[in-house]
Amino acid sequence: MADLINVLPDNVANQIAAGEVIQRPASVVKELVENAVDAGASKIEVIIKNAGRTLIQVIDNGSGMSDTDARICFERHATSKIKSAEDLFSLHTKGFRGEALASIAAIAHVELRTKKNDEELGSRIVLEGCQCIEQEACNCNTGSSFSVKNLFYNVPARRNFLKSDNVEFGHIQDEFLRIALVHNQIHFILYHNDKQEYNLPETMRKQRIVNIFGNSYNEKLIPIEQNSELVNIQGYIGKPEYARKSRGEQYMFVNDRFIKHPYFHHAIISAFENVIAEKCFPSYFVFFDIDTKMIDINIHPTKTEVKFQEEKIIYSILHATIKHAIGAFNLNAQIDFDNVPPMEFTNLNSQNQPREPLTYSNPDFNPFDNHGSKRKPFNEQNDWKPDKKQEGWEKIYESIKENEPEQIQEDPKIDFQDAGMEDEALKPSEHSLFQIFNKYIVSKLKSGFLVIDQEAAMERILYEQYTKQLEKQSESRSADIQKLIFPETLTFSPQNAETIKDLSPELLSLGFDIDPFGKNTFIINGLPAELGNQNAQDVIDQLLNAYQNNLLSLKISKKNNLSHSFAKSISKNFNKMLSEEEMQSILNKLFSCASPQISPCGKKICILFNDKELLRMFNS
Repeated sequence: MADLINVLPDNVANQIAAGEVIQRPASVVKELVENAVDAGASKIEVIIKNAGRTLIQVIDNGSGMSDTDARICFERHATSKIKSAEDLFSLHTKGFRGEALASIAAIAHVELRTKKNDEELGSRIVLEGCQCIEQEACNCNTGSSFSVKNLFYNVPARRNFLKSDNVEFGHIQDEFLRIALVHNQIHFILYHNDKQEYNLPETMRKQRIVNIFGNSYNEKLIPIEQNSELVNIQGYIGKPEYARKSRGEQYMFVNDRFIKHPYFHHAIISAFENVIAEKCFPSYFVFFDIDTKMIDINIHPTKTEVKFQEEKIIYSILHATIKHAIGAFNLNAQIDFDNVPPMEFTNLNSQNQPREPLTYSNPDFNPFDNHGSKRKPFNEQNDWKPDKKQEGWEKIYESIKENEPEQIQEDPKIDFQDAGMEDEALKPSEHSLFQIFNKYIVSKLKSGFLVIDQEAAMERILYEQYTKQLEKQSESRSADIQKLIFPETLTFSPQNAETIKDLSPELLSLGFDIDPFGKNTFIINGLPAELGNQNAQDVIDQLLNAYQNNLLSLKISKKNNLSHSFAKSISKNFNKMLSEEEMQSILNKLFSCASPQISPCGKKICILFNDKELLRMFNS
């Protein structure tokens, strides 16, 4: 019988590796910029064209490479970072696998110009699909310049699955900022389509944060610092009053490497318990310094997952450090420091196990106060507490999880004929409305009753309203704008700031009178009238968060996406007590909609109960 197993050619193996290492243009930027950092560069320029589809160029003034190194660096598992397996446990560089350049060369056209400081001439190498097309001496500056063109030219399926330029450039920004934040001693510059997006000179760590996210962060940040035998923690946390309802700037680094660690994220969030509003998220920039032998970063090709040997102890240190930082700046007068143990982290119990992290409670905290940063101080809140039975019912009737489809649904209908109901029976009767759990409206019908989900109903009403407003955008501004007595200054993340600029005409049609005011900062002069007294920063943050999530999951137009996102973010505020007039108004508007039975994200709005169904339920 003939042999079946073959050794794959190098070019095929590289393309397989590229599928895991290079997921999108942002992956190329990450790998090339990290290589420039490892080369000891003091200045790194990143040039992007068409969100990386056309060109990704990274120029550094690092150590450069010799002729031989320039050629061999594109071979698979060729690396200068490690020489033996033991080196994996003492890593001080970003890269070490030796897969990135080989993977990039397998799926793009690559040109490298590089020169060492002590050499007169450098080397120029051109590769296409791992094949070296040209190599020659050239005159170039000390350091390296990688140009990656026509990414995924030989993997059309991957290229076709790339998102819009705004989405892809947003991912590039994320990777760029993750590296720039932690390496404040390096001068970083980012260009996109010949426009300079960032120019970040060498500076102190806090100033680097301010340069990226705006001057307002000078007042928003609290420093944290704790040194111990196991780990050193430094960085900054956002003041509780600046917590937002959408996830803001949350960055965690270990040994100058960006990581994602849900367990440590929980330690930070739980430290803010009782000092920020429910469902709000604080900003943080946390930097761990730990012995490389105590961690393992060889978990995933992206190297954002890290294993710690002493996770529980580090959790406790981090949690207590955040708690003490908040208290030291008098931002939480209700913290009982008598219950906080001394800052001693080398003391273990008799079984040589770390203490469990402590939790804290505030007896004056009102869990039903959802006014965010505008709520009363803790010492001014009343002493009312919900009845325990009521808390139990609230837990039973939590909101239904939404399952969003790939497309916004318009067609599904409740079959009232099969339910034994005539069309007229669908119409709610006046003066027969009541509310349960501040979430559902119950309407009496001729032979039964109808239960309406308030939030889903408002989402449908607002979605169709905003869609019409955006359709009339070219004709006139149809939205009612409520002018603010005092305009507010709002600060957003770089990605959200770019999205606002891109959507400015559509936002104006919806009633947002907003103007640019410096980097990542805007002045808002007016809001849609239906927002009432809601916090402008929170509303826009939720809107942008929903909009960007839809870009990744829903195949819909920009205007449709914006209508859907705004309706979804506003409708969340309608789970509240309503008057009979307000309930009747919602039902009148709902049943004048084109699709009153289902929300734009596919959630049922109405559930019909008739006498036959009730009888069957009792007799079953």
